Amino acid sequence: MKKALLTIVGLLFTLFAAARGGNELDPKYGKGAVPQDENGDVYFTQTVKIPGNMSEDICYETLMNWAKGRFAQPYAQAGRILNEDSKTRRFIFHVDQIIVFKSTGFVADESKISYNFSVAVKNGEFTMTMTDIKYRYEEGREGGGKAFTAEDWITDKEAYNRKGTKFLRSTGKFRIKTIDLKDMLFQRATDTVSGNLSM
Repeated sequence: MKKALLTIVGLLFTLFAAARGGNELDPKYGKGAVPQDENGDVYFTQTVKIPGNMSEDICYETLMNWAKGRFAQPYAQAGRILNEDSKTRRFIFHVDQIIVFKSTGFVADESKISYNFSVAVKNGEFTMTMTDIKYRYEEGREGGGKAFTAEDWITDKEAYNRKGTKFLRSTGKFRIKTIDLKDMLFQRATDTVSGNLSM
């Protein structure tokens, strides 16, 4: 009986720890995971080598077609081209979409996120960049909810407690979901170029 009770207590402890968000223990969300430039602006970027059998023009066209599909409904609330230059092989999309923190049958904890997603193809490589990240949280509330930038919300300074040892509940979830979104977009664009995925 005592052994069974200890087992139950152990399971409850594990479930409680998971409910608090084990994700924040993952190193990919830790210190330095949200880079800032010399002006303090948050940005994410990744450069990938183009497969040897693909030209830069085809790579650019492939990524542009992927972005047009990815940043249209139902994947995003809205996506529009801010700049497109096929000669220099560069484009920028501005995107509005929803990130969901928690969803049940009755309640959804979510936020609108907007950002610029850019691609530059040159020298046998393509570089993806995510910048100008902003949030509008609880937009449906009276008064329009809260609006804030990544610089004011998900940096090391803003996402951790004063000792820098633990995520703050209010900002940490935004940091995790933003990094997840960035990773997903960069990976799917890369997979598209390598022929493994379409969206």
